[in-house]
Amino acid sequence: MPKPVNRQKGSDMSFAIVTDSIADLSAEECAQYGIDVVQLTVEVDGESYKDQIDISSEEFYDKMLAAKELPKSSQPSPAEFIDTYERLSTEGNTGVIAMHLAAPLSGTIESSRLAASQVDIPVTVIDSLNACSGEALLVIQASRMRDEGASLEETVGYLERIRPFTRFFIACGTLDNLLKNGRLSPEEVDTATLLDIKPMMSFDENGVLRAIDKAKGMNGVIKKYVEKLQQLTEEEGIQRVRFCHSRNLKGVEKLKKALLEAGVEYLDYGTCSCGATVSTHLGLKALGMGTMPDSLGTKNA
Repeated sequence: MPKPVNRQKGSDMSFAIVTDSIADLSAEECAQYGIDVVQLTVEVDGESYKDQIDISSEEFYDKMLAAKELPKSSQPSPAEFIDTYERLSTEGNTGVIAMHLAAPLSGTIESSRLAASQVDIPVTVIDSLNACSGEALLVIQASRMRDEGASLEETVGYLERIRPFTRFFIACGTLDNLLKNGRLSPEEVDTATLLDIKPMMSFDENGVLRAIDKAKGMNGVIKKYVEKLQQLTEEEGIQRVRFCHSRNLKGVEKLKKALLEAGVEYLDYGTCSCGATVSTHLGLKALGMGTMPDSLGTKNA
Protein backbone atom coordinates (compact mmCIF):
# COMPACT_ATOMS: atom_id res chain seq x y z
CA MET A 1 0.00 0.00 0.00
CA PRO A 2 1.41 3.42 -0.93
CA LYS A 3 2.31 5.49 2.11
CA PRO A 4 0.12 8.57 2.60
CA VAL A 5 1.52 11.99 3.28
CA ASN A 6 1.67 12.51 7.04
CA ARG A 7 0.18 15.95 7.63
CA GLN A 8 -1.13 17.83 10.63
CA LYS A 9 -4.80 18.78 10.51
CA GLY A 10 -5.33 22.38 9.49
CA SER A 11 -1.71 22.77 8.37
CA ASP A 12 -1.60 24.39 4.93
CA MET A 13 -4.61 22.39 3.71
CA SER A 14 -6.99 23.80 1.14
CA PHE A 15 -9.87 21.67 2.37
CA ALA A 16 -10.72 19.28 5.18
CA ILE A 17 -12.10 15.75 5.01
CA VAL A 18 -14.78 14.52 7.39
CA THR A 19 -16.36 11.09 7.75
CA ASP A 20 -18.32 9.16 10.37
CA SER A 21 -17.21 6.38 12.67
CA ILE A 22 -18.78 3.68 10.47
CA ALA A 23 -15.78 4.04 8.14
CA ASP A 24 -13.89 2.17 10.91
CA LEU A 25 -10.68 4.14 10.51
CA SER A 26 -8.34 3.83 13.45
CA ALA A 27 -7.16 6.89 15.37
CA GLU A 28 -3.70 6.32 13.88
CA GLU A 29 -5.09 6.25 10.35
CA CYS A 30 -7.12 9.42 10.93
CA ALA A 31 -4.00 11.22 12.14
CA GLN A 32 -1.92 9.83 9.29
CA TYR A 33 -4.39 10.82 6.59
CA GLY A 34 -5.62 14.05 8.19
CA ILE A 35 -9.25 12.97 8.49
CA ASP A 36 -11.82 14.19 11.02
CA VAL A 37 -14.44 11.75 12.31
CA VAL A 38 -17.86 12.48 13.80
CA GLN A 39 -19.00 9.56 15.93
CA LEU A 40 -22.31 7.78 16.01
CA THR A 41 -23.72 6.84 19.42
CA VAL A 42 -24.11 3.19 20.41
CA GLU A 43 -26.66 2.10 23.00
CA VAL A 44 -26.28 -1.25 24.76
CA ASP A 45 -28.83 -2.20 27.45
CA GLY A 46 -29.62 1.44 28.14
CA GLU A 47 -25.99 2.62 28.29
CA SER A 48 -24.81 5.05 25.58
CA TYR A 49 -21.29 5.22 24.18
CA LYS A 50 -19.58 7.33 21.54
CA ASP A 51 -18.49 4.85 18.87
CA GLN A 52 -14.69 4.35 18.83
CA ILE A 53 -14.22 6.91 21.64
CA ASP A 54 -16.05 5.53 24.67
CA ILE A 55 -16.06 2.01 23.30
CA SER A 56 -13.78 0.16 20.87
CA SER A 57 -15.04 -2.47 18.43
CA GLU A 58 -13.60 -5.25 20.60
CA GLU A 59 -15.25 -3.86 23.72
CA PHE A 60 -18.50 -3.55 21.81
CA TYR A 61 -18.37 -7.22 20.78
CA ASP A 62 -18.19 -8.28 24.43
CA LYS A 63 -21.11 -6.04 25.40
CA MET A 64 -23.15 -7.21 22.40
CA LEU A 65 -22.68 -10.85 23.43
CA ALA A 66 -23.80 -10.09 26.98
CA ALA A 67 -26.67 -7.76 26.03
CA LYS A 68 -30.29 -8.75 26.63
CA GLU A 69 -31.37 -7.01 23.42
CA LEU A 70 -29.64 -6.06 20.21
CA PRO A 71 -27.65 -2.82 20.54
CA LYS A 72 -28.86 0.30 18.75
CA SER A 73 -26.92 3.07 17.07
CA SER A 74 -28.02 6.65 16.53
CA GLN A 75 -26.75 9.28 14.13
CA PRO A 76 -24.75 12.32 15.23
CA SER A 77 -26.83 15.44 15.73
CA PRO A 78 -26.56 18.37 13.31
CA ALA A 79 -25.03 20.35 16.19
CA GLU A 80 -22.11 17.90 16.36
CA PHE A 81 -21.44 18.40 12.67
CA ILE A 82 -21.79 22.18 13.00
CA ASP A 83 -19.18 22.18 15.76
CA THR A 84 -16.82 20.16 13.56
CA TYR A 85 -17.31 22.32 10.47
CA GLU A 86 -16.92 25.57 12.38
CA ARG A 87 -13.73 24.31 14.03
CA LEU A 88 -12.30 23.28 10.66
CA SER A 89 -13.06 26.75 9.33
CA THR A 90 -11.17 28.41 12.20
CA GLU A 91 -8.21 26.11 11.46
CA GLY A 92 -7.83 27.72 8.05
CA ASN A 93 -9.63 25.29 5.77
CA THR A 94 -11.53 26.87 2.88
CA GLY A 95 -13.90 23.95 2.31
CA VAL A 96 -14.90 20.47 3.50
CA ILE A 97 -15.63 17.16 1.85
CA ALA A 98 -17.91 15.10 4.12
CA MET A 99 -18.22 11.43 3.09
CA HIS A 100 -20.76 9.29 4.94
CA LEU A 101 -22.22 5.82 5.17
CA ALA A 102 -25.07 4.84 2.89
CA ALA A 103 -28.24 6.81 3.59
CA PRO A 104 -30.52 3.73 3.84
CA LEU A 105 -28.50 2.58 6.88
CA SER A 106 -28.62 5.81 8.86
CA GLY A 107 -29.75 9.41 8.96
CA THR A 108 -26.14 10.50 9.50
CA ILE A 109 -25.84 12.07 6.06
CA GLU A 110 -29.01 14.12 6.62
CA SER A 111 -27.58 15.51 9.87
CA SER A 112 -24.43 16.42 7.98
CA ARG A 113 -26.38 18.11 5.19
CA LEU A 114 -28.47 20.11 7.64
CA ALA A 115 -25.32 21.25 9.41
CA ALA A 116 -23.67 22.15 6.10
CA SER A 117 -26.54 24.51 5.34
CA GLN A 118 -25.95 26.39 8.59
CA VAL A 119 -22.23 27.12 8.47
CA ASP A 120 -20.23 29.66 6.48
CA ILE A 121 -17.55 27.23 5.27
CA PRO A 122 -18.59 25.41 2.04
CA VAL A 123 -19.28 21.72 2.76
CA THR A 124 -19.78 19.13 0.01
CA VAL A 125 -21.65 16.17 1.48
CA ILE A 126 -21.33 12.85 -0.37
CA ASP A 127 -23.19 9.59 0.17
CA SER A 128 -20.57 6.84 -0.09
CA LEU A 129 -23.34 4.29 -0.88
CA ASN A 130 -21.11 2.13 1.29
CA ALA A 131 -19.98 1.47 4.84
CA CYS A 132 -16.99 0.18 6.75
CA SER A 133 -14.05 -0.67 4.47
CA GLY A 134 -15.79 0.48 1.28
CA GLU A 135 -16.49 3.88 2.81
CA ALA A 136 -12.93 4.06 4.15
CA LEU A 137 -11.41 3.49 0.70
CA LEU A 138 -13.27 6.51 -0.65
CA VAL A 139 -12.24 8.68 2.29
CA ILE A 140 -8.60 7.62 1.96
CA GLN A 141 -8.73 8.45 -1.76
CA ALA A 142 -9.99 11.94 -0.94
CA SER A 143 -7.11 12.41 1.49
CA ARG A 144 -4.50 11.23 -1.00
CA MET A 145 -5.79 13.54 -3.72
CA ARG A 146 -5.83 16.54 -1.40
CA ASP A 147 -2.30 15.82 -0.21
CA GLU A 148 -1.13 15.47 -3.81
CA GLY A 149 -2.46 18.94 -4.60
CA ALA A 150 -5.89 18.29 -6.14
CA SER A 151 -8.57 20.92 -5.61
CA LEU A 152 -11.79 20.20 -3.75
CA GLU A 153 -13.71 20.22 -7.03
CA GLU A 154 -11.27 17.81 -8.70
CA THR A 155 -11.43 15.50 -5.71
CA VAL A 156 -15.23 15.50 -5.58
CA GLY A 157 -15.40 14.80 -9.31
CA TYR A 158 -13.08 11.81 -9.02
CA LEU A 159 -14.90 10.44 -5.99
CA GLU A 160 -18.20 10.57 -7.86
CA ARG A 161 -16.67 8.76 -10.83
CA ILE A 162 -15.01 6.01 -8.80
CA ARG A 163 -17.86 5.52 -6.32
CA PRO A 164 -19.80 3.07 -8.57
CA PHE A 165 -16.64 0.94 -8.76
CA THR A 166 -16.10 0.95 -4.98
CA ARG A 167 -17.64 -2.10 -3.37
CA PHE A 168 -18.15 -3.68 0.02
CA PHE A 169 -18.62 -7.41 0.49
CA ILE A 170 -19.46 -8.98 3.85
CA ALA A 171 -20.35 -12.53 4.91
CA CYS A 172 -21.96 -13.57 8.18
CA GLY A 173 -20.06 -15.83 10.51
CA THR A 174 -23.05 -16.59 12.75
CA LEU A 175 -26.76 -16.03 12.19
CA ASP A 176 -27.73 -15.05 15.75
CA ASN A 177 -28.19 -11.36 15.02
CA LEU A 178 -30.03 -11.94 11.75
CA LEU A 179 -32.51 -13.97 13.78
CA LYS A 180 -32.78 -11.36 16.53
CA ASN A 181 -33.36 -8.49 14.11
CA GLY A 182 -35.97 -10.46 12.15
CA ARG A 183 -34.07 -10.71 8.88
CA LEU A 184 -34.19 -14.50 9.10
CA SER A 185 -36.81 -16.80 10.63
CA PRO A 186 -35.93 -19.50 13.19
CA GLU A 187 -36.53 -22.13 10.52
CA GLU A 188 -34.17 -20.42 8.07
CA VAL A 189 -31.51 -20.09 10.75
CA ASP A 190 -31.82 -23.75 11.76
CA THR A 191 -31.48 -24.90 8.16
CA ALA A 192 -28.57 -22.60 7.36
CA THR A 193 -26.77 -23.55 10.58
CA LEU A 194 -27.23 -27.27 9.91
CA LEU A 195 -25.80 -26.88 6.40
CA ASP A 196 -23.15 -24.34 7.50
CA ILE A 197 -24.47 -21.80 5.00
CA LYS A 198 -22.99 -18.28 5.19
CA PRO A 199 -25.06 -15.45 3.67
CA MET A 200 -23.00 -12.96 1.66
CA MET A 201 -24.06 -9.33 1.23
CA SER A 202 -23.11 -6.20 -0.67
CA PHE A 203 -24.50 -2.72 -1.32
CA ASP A 204 -26.53 -2.12 -4.46
CA GLU A 205 -26.33 1.05 -6.58
CA ASN A 206 -28.71 2.81 -4.16
CA GLY A 207 -26.73 2.01 -1.03
CA VAL A 208 -29.02 -0.78 0.16
CA LEU A 209 -27.31 -3.77 1.77
CA ARG A 210 -28.64 -6.88 0.05
CA ALA A 211 -27.95 -10.60 0.03
CA ILE A 212 -26.02 -11.39 -3.15
CA ASP A 213 -24.84 -14.97 -2.61
CA LYS A 214 -24.23 -17.70 -0.07
CA ALA A 215 -21.40 -20.12 0.58
CA LYS A 216 -20.84 -23.33 2.48
CA GLY A 217 -18.65 -22.51 5.43
CA MET A 218 -16.13 -19.71 5.76
CA ASN A 219 -13.77 -21.57 3.40
CA GLY A 220 -16.49 -21.30 0.77
CA VAL A 221 -16.77 -17.57 1.45
CA ILE A 222 -13.03 -17.15 1.00
CA LYS A 223 -13.14 -19.06 -2.29
CA LYS A 224 -15.88 -16.77 -3.59
CA TYR A 225 -13.97 -13.66 -2.48
CA VAL A 226 -10.90 -14.85 -4.39
CA GLU A 227 -13.02 -15.46 -7.49
CA LYS A 228 -14.65 -12.02 -7.16
CA LEU A 229 -11.33 -10.24 -6.82
CA GLN A 230 -9.95 -12.14 -9.81
CA GLN A 231 -12.98 -11.03 -11.83
CA LEU A 232 -12.72 -7.40 -10.75
CA THR A 233 -9.00 -7.34 -11.53
CA GLU A 234 -9.61 -8.71 -15.02
CA GLU A 235 -12.41 -6.23 -15.71
CA GLU A 236 -11.13 -3.08 -13.98
CA GLY A 237 -7.42 -3.51 -13.29
CA ILE A 238 -5.58 -3.98 -10.02
CA GLN A 239 -7.72 -3.35 -6.95
CA ARG A 240 -7.14 -1.65 -3.65
CA VAL A 241 -8.47 -3.96 -0.93
CA ARG A 242 -9.31 -3.12 2.67
CA PHE A 243 -10.20 -6.17 4.75
CA CYS A 244 -12.68 -6.16 7.62
CA HIS A 245 -13.97 -8.59 10.21
CA SER A 246 -15.85 -8.86 13.47
CA ARG A 247 -13.51 -10.85 15.71
CA ASN A 248 -12.37 -13.00 12.79
CA LEU A 249 -8.79 -11.96 12.13
CA LYS A 250 -7.96 -15.59 11.36
CA GLY A 251 -10.42 -15.38 8.46
CA VAL A 252 -8.61 -12.32 7.09
CA GLU A 253 -5.30 -14.16 7.29
CA LYS A 254 -6.79 -17.16 5.46
CA LEU A 255 -8.22 -14.88 2.77
CA LYS A 256 -4.86 -13.18 2.22
CA LYS A 257 -3.16 -16.56 1.97
CA ALA A 258 -5.75 -17.76 -0.55
CA LEU A 259 -5.25 -14.63 -2.67
CA LEU A 260 -1.50 -15.16 -2.61
CA GLU A 261 -1.84 -18.81 -3.62
CA ALA A 262 -4.20 -17.85 -6.45
CA GLY A 263 -1.72 -15.27 -7.71
CA VAL A 264 -4.16 -12.38 -7.34
CA GLU A 265 -2.28 -9.10 -7.24
CA TYR A 266 -3.83 -6.31 -5.16
CA LEU A 267 -2.90 -3.30 -3.05
CA ASP A 268 -3.43 -3.88 0.66
CA TYR A 269 -5.16 -0.87 2.24
CA GLY A 270 -5.28 -2.29 5.74
CA THR A 271 -7.58 -4.31 7.96
CA CYS A 272 -10.25 -3.04 10.33
CA SER A 273 -12.65 -4.45 12.89
CA CYS A 274 -16.26 -3.83 11.88
CA GLY A 275 -17.87 -1.30 14.16
CA ALA A 276 -21.17 -1.34 15.98
CA THR A 277 -23.60 -0.81 13.09
CA VAL A 278 -22.28 -3.55 10.81
CA SER A 279 -21.64 -5.94 13.71
CA THR A 280 -25.13 -5.45 15.12
CA HIS A 281 -26.62 -6.36 11.75
CA LEU A 282 -24.38 -9.34 11.01
CA GLY A 283 -23.00 -10.57 14.32
CA LEU A 284 -19.56 -11.90 15.19
CA LYS A 285 -17.15 -13.85 12.98
CA ALA A 286 -18.14 -11.82 9.91
CA LEU A 287 -15.54 -11.51 7.15
CA GLY A 288 -15.49 -8.89 4.43
CA MET A 289 -13.54 -6.63 2.12
CA GLY A 290 -13.87 -3.29 0.43
CA THR A 291 -12.52 -3.00 -3.12
CA MET A 292 -11.69 -0.09 -5.40
CA PRO A 293 -9.80 0.06 -8.72
CA ASP A 294 -6.39 1.62 -8.23
CA SER A 295 -7.16 3.98 -11.11
CA LEU A 296 -9.99 4.80 -13.46
CA GLY A 297 -8.43 3.63 -16.71
CA THR A 298 -9.96 2.62 -20.01
CA LYS A 299 -11.32 -0.57 -18.43
CA ASN A 300 -13.55 1.56 -16.20
CA ALA A 301 -14.67 4.05 -18.81
